[in-house]
Amino acid sequence: MKGWNDSEQVLSTAQRRNRRPVASFLAGSLVGILITSGLLSTFPSLSGRLVPSAISQYGIRYSYPASATFEWSDIEATEQLEFHPCYSGYGGFECAKLKLPLDYFNETYPNETISLALVKLPAKVPVTDPRYGGPILINPGGPGGSGILLALGGAYQLQTIVDPIEGPNETPLGAKYFDIIGFDPRGIGLTEPAAVCLPDGPSIWSWMLREKSEGILGSSDAALGRLWSMTHAFGSSCKQVAEDEDGPDIKQYMTTASVARDMLELAEKHAAYVEDQSASKKPAHGNLHCNRRPEPVKLQYWGFSYGTYLGSTFASMFPDRVGRLILDGVVNSDDYNQSLGNGSLHDAEKVMNSFYTYCINVGPKSCPLATHTSTATDVKERTQSIISSLYHNPLPIVTATGPEVFSYSDIKSLAFSSLYLPAIIFPLLAQVLVAVEAGSGSALNLLVEAFRPSHVYQCPLNSSTPAVQVLTDTPGIAILCSDGYDQSSENTDSFKKYWHELAHTSPTSGSIWAMLRMKCAAWKIRAVYRFKGEFGGKTSHPILWIGNTADPVTPLKSARIMGERFVGSVVLTQDSAGHCSISTPTPCTLNHIRNYFQFGTLPPQNTICIPPTSPFSLNSTRPRSPFYDVELTKIILGVDDLPPAGFATPGADAFVEEQVDVLELANRVHTDEVLAKDIEARMEAAKHVQRFFAEENVQWKFLRSQRADELLSAFIHDDI
Repeated sequence: MKGWNDSEQVLSTAQRRNRRPVASFLAGSLVGILITSGLLSTFPSLSGRLVPSAISQYGIRYSYPASATFEWSDIEATEQLEFHPCYSGYGGFECAKLKLPLDYFNETYPNETISLALVKLPAKVPVTDPRYGGPILINPGGPGGSGILLALGGAYQLQTIVDPIEGPNETPLGAKYFDIIGFDPRGIGLTEPAAVCLPDGPSIWSWMLREKSEGILGSSDAALGRLWSMTHAFGSSCKQVAEDEDGPDIKQYMTTASVARDMLELAEKHAAYVEDQSASKKPAHGNLHCNRRPEPVKLQYWGFSYGTYLGSTFASMFPDRVGRLILDGVVNSDDYNQSLGNGSLHDAEKVMNSFYTYCINVGPKSCPLATHTSTATDVKERTQSIISSLYHNPLPIVTATGPEVFSYSDIKSLAFSSLYLPAIIFPLLAQVLVAVEAGSGSALNLLVEAFRPSHVYQCPLNSSTPAVQVLTDTPGIAILCSDGYDQSSENTDSFKKYWHELAHTSPTSGSIWAMLRMKCAAWKIRAVYRFKGEFGGKTSHPILWIGNTADPVTPLKSARIMGERFVGSVVLTQDSAGHCSISTPTPCTLNHIRNYFQFGTLPPQNTICIPPTSPFSLNSTRPRSPFYDVELTKIILGVDDLPPAGFATPGADAFVEEQVDVLELANRVHTDEVLAKDIEARMEAAKHVQRFFAEENVQWKFLRSQRADELLSAFIHDDI
């Protein structure tokens, strides 16, 4: 019987690592995580506290990779899909702009359209091959995240996960090969028109810097009043901009219901494109017949975080059009419709507690917050003491390039962000905390390099792209606040009560997460249409939901609540900390994802996937673990009763341990049998997507330092 975390193995592994300076990692990687997960699209002020922004002068325009032979401006939006080769440096991508109705539901402006931008990684077989599986649409979350950016950074790896590992010449006819399509939802990114409230980049940059300068809620006695006034001034001004528009304002047409309808239209248009291509081409093999899609067209989709709300909205609106839906990191629609209410933070402190156990598991060499005799409680007390030390006395950082100040809001924002991807950010969080405690250190010195570009506005030269581009949360807030219930009746007293409830639930996250409710209380623009129906139903194919046992913003209970509303769906549990399953790549989970897309098969009810043992392991079903979850263990083992943690007899604990050992062994044997040939390739693909959430400074070049880029790349690849 093993211990709860195999400490000896963990320590020996950690001691063999040659860790690189981590502040360079912070500068390049954290933006990658936050943007791709949608966190920066919802909390743009985090960018100024952590790293330079990567957004363009209007809306949430991400800094897309440059292409020597392709410009989006050269493409016209068309009513039928017309694909163009693009981003040749990233592989064989194809881009298109699809002309879609502005208003599907009320026809307020019947002649107005949007231009939906999308990028596709084509399947490895032609559309005439029976093994062609059609497109899988992807969404990274937010609301406000760019599906194009996710596709450019991770489509090859997502395709590796869902496709057969063998090439088409080695694969039987029963296998399927899929397109991967990422699109920027309406109002976002390259899709036009963009959602804006301010007239230009300098105005957006100035406002965001002012908002950031006020700090987070609770950072001073005055923060609540000042932030309340700022958000309400912004909301009212944005409303005035909308009223002054000559035509329609896109912010009234950005609800998730409209995006779900766009996805249905995209699926149908792509099916028509495939049919046209099939008619114009001969089959790839003489004895194969053209692969025509059945009617009606069914959606295949993999959504993360907010993308699960988009997916569940689609399934509720169009239950008979569900082909394959994987909803990963599940948002409870009830919480979301209350501006992502306090239920979202149910497990946030469990993730933060895993930071303290991580430090104990790796020891002082890799986490200097720990000593050889420390307990997790000791690390927690030291961490909180360091954070509190900045409340009245921000740390001055003096360099030849100019001054900086590292504040209480900065360290709280970093801690909050670390919960999204512990396997990557926890090591650097530890280094930053120790540097703050010491009053100096290489981590803090390198932070200056990350901070400076976002604190100094730089004008573009001769119409070039600005050196640092500007981030706004307008698209994300327009979606969130239009989807949910009207919060405009909120006043400072009721909001303060709500904020304190959140902060009680999660001291790490509450003061940041509460800003969503404040922004919705100030938002004055009402959507023309939003989905008001019940979430749930019987879909034409059951949904696969995936939830982590410790997710900071989409707790496992949300997956169970949503899963119960859709007939026949299954919740797959992954025993890990972090946001969405990709935060901790796990062979078992990847196997079930592949089987679902390939064959439509769901894992058995109450399946739990255990990641490979690491310093981040939770072992939630083991009585000796500090994260032991009795209720989860009862569900997984299929028993009605177990003693609470700390009250069981040695015999009862031994029984649970033995039963869990049997389950884990069976899980590993099954996984090994299925993935014997391709487990390494799939895990590497998943780790690349994990790195994409964290890195991507190859595309965005947040740091202008080549040496820092090299250190970042080495750190990521060495440590994952």
